[in-house]
Amino acid sequence: MKKKILAIDDEVDTLTFYSEVLEDGGFIPITANSPVEGLKKAQEEKPDLILLDIMMPKKSGMMTYKDLRNDPDLKNIPVIIITGISKEVDFKKLLDRSVTRKISPEGHLVKPLKPEDLLEEIRRVLG
Repeated sequence: MKKKILAIDDEVDTLTFYSEVLEDGGFIPITANSPVEGLKKAQEEKPDLILLDIMMPKKSGMMTYKDLRNDPDLKNIPVIIITGISKEVDFKKLLDRSVTRKISPEGHLVKPLKPEDLLEEIRRVLG
């Protein structure tokens, strides 16, 4: 059975990229162009994994991640954070300052992404 992957990002081109890569990789893509829409789709669809952008208007990906981890129905869905923040930044410290429960995401990728890197990280996280 194909796994469902929810991608939450405010950039339409990025969501199109994710959809194409996920489909080609044998996954069912679900997209949301805002954190509010993403949380709603996560609750409705119960995806197997969530790709979450950090830099979004109105509500950051960090706050969205906190909402996911505090929701009893969504807290166990693995999350891969995708961001333009470089690997030199201490990502764990940034995340710890942003969420009250110090639970790290299952994965972290830096934009721009290569399709093979995205699929490799998804497969690693899903086991």
